[in-house]
Amino acid sequence: MPCSIHDLASTKNTLKKIWEREKGLGPISHLRAIIQLSKMMAVKERTAMIRAISRENERRRMFTESAQMLIALRRRRIALLLSLAGSLLLSRRQNLATEMVHVRSCRRLLRSNGWWEMVWTTYAEERFKKTFRISKNTFSFILNRIRNDLERQTANEDPISPECRLGICLYRLGRGDYYYTIAEMAGLGVSTVHEIVTQVCQSIIENLWEDCVKKHMPWTEDDLKDKMKEMNERWQFPFCWAAIDGCHIAIKCPPGGAASCKEYHNFKYFYSVVLMAMVDSKYRFIRGSCGFPGNSHDAIIFQATELWEKLNEYDFIPDIAHKVADVNIGPLIIGDSAFPFKPWH
Repeated sequence: MPCSIHDLASTKNTLKKIWEREKGLGPISHLRAIIQLSKMMAVKERTAMIRAISRENERRRMFTESAQMLIALRRRRIALLLSLAGSLLLSRRQNLATEMVHVRSCRRLLRSNGWWEMVWTTYAEERFKKTFRISKNTFSFILNRIRNDLERQTANEDPISPECRLGICLYRLGRGDYYYTIAEMAGLGVSTVHEIVTQVCQSIIENLWEDCVKKHMPWTEDDLKDKMKEMNERWQFPFCWAAIDGCHIAIKCPPGGAASCKEYHNFKYFYSVVLMAMVDSKYRFIRGSCGFPGNSHDAIIFQATELWEKLNEYDFIPDIAHKVADVNIGPLIIGDSAFPFKPWH
């Protein structure tokens, strides 16, 4: 049975009297007093005192923890208020800067950027050539020749760089992807990609046709002999100076109804225009034309070119024939069976 507060008080007074009586009698008497006090305290009284002390310690511990938690909550609230105030000030400064310098943009939606920078800096030489069909050195050569035509000055946004314009055009020509696919990849509009491809192709023709195509056409007797010599050394085909063939470029069926469907539908069962070209022994183009409907025969296309007229009506090929088994063999153009058989073909 637990003791009351009154019992604890009386016990305390009794212990005090015994202590005062024994404190002047030395260490032995002091020890006796302690022993006597211990015997006088009942077991229940000692248990009550221990419990009271434990409850007091627990109360103090809980009070300390509550005070520490309150201090931590106050610090967290202060930090949150300071962060919110800083965000409001920063937002206010940005709004003021935007009001002072307003940058106009023609874009309604954000687009991905940095495609060309990623290609140029991360693509290895082999991957670059596989993607664009030319090496990086050839790319730089073409860019240097047409850079002035590709540079733009815009007032609203940063202009598209000449490098990116040429890369978009070569990607379209080399891989044949849809304009929409290239637009999403490069972060541009579909109409912008279409305009870039058209302008770059026109610029390449205007700036490189003379030096890279027409230049290799043999216009003199010495040039023709050099072409024949190169063809014989590289491919062991004597008396030949060029090779000719046609290639179908796939297109959508142009408007015009059934007539257009029939005219542009080729024997490979898709719509196309024909690229007719001649190359020398080093795979270099020396002549070319493009635009005839896909249903046109290679011989008909060749006969409609200016070169056909020169070969038949003018002394375009000099008289440098070689006699082999009583047969005079002059400079030849090789081609498949689609082309007519001529003394020079």
